[in-house]
Amino acid sequence: MKNAFLCIISILVCNFAQAQSQPKIKDYPFESLDVDVLVLPFGMEHPIKIGHMSKSGDIKFDIPKELPQLSKEMEDNFMNDVAYTLFDVCDTTMVAGNENIKSVETGALSLWTTDKRYVGVIFTVSDEELLPWIEDPGYNEPILGSYFELIYVASPFNYKGECTQTRMLDDGDAEIRFSYDLDLKPGFNFIEYKIDHIYKTDPNVMASFPDKISVSNVEDIPNCKWIGKYF
Repeated sequence: MKNAFLCIISILVCNFAQAQSQPKIKDYPFESLDVDVLVLPFGMEHPIKIGHMSKSGDIKFDIPKELPQLSKEMEDNFMNDVAYTLFDVCDTTMVAGNENIKSVETGALSLWTTDKRYVGVIFTVSDEELLPWIEDPGYNEPILGSYFELIYVASPFNYKGECTQTRMLDDGDAEIRFSYDLDLKPGFNFIEYKIDHIYKTDPNVMASFPDKISVSNVEDIPNCKWIGKYF
């Protein structure tokens, strides 16, 4: 009897965890439309479908394991070495030896109707209050929290280390430290940028900015807020 009770509790806990992690847009307005989730790393003429929206706002991800067939010209124009995709804020020689690992940033998660109307984007954040800073970091204050981006890498990539970027200010320089802990699989990976500390400024002069950021990959789909912005 005790074992049966524990089994029931385990099932309930598992079901609750799955329900909590289901990606969903709150107050989704397009229940009457048939909407796909696309990314456009190679331009609007070459969309990549990564999911579909349910009528209730659930995001049904179906992320492909590989990129579509690309011409040599498209690869050359759009894909970069992983050093430039993930470490452009630092000295890219810090990941020397990985120059041949091709990668691409996918950009925004876009909402498109099946009749090819662009109706919105999805922001992925740990806290909705982080959104104003993401949209305009020059004038809005950040908060402690995370935001997420989707990238593609052609081969496995592992890296653990730190780098710093110097930002010049009127009253001296500020150091921005990036801490990386990456274990990327071939294909699409969600990357988490976690703001660990904020450099406070005079808001009358300039907005504060993150000066300690942890960068890591997420296994599968992030457990975060999925915020829709619509057109």
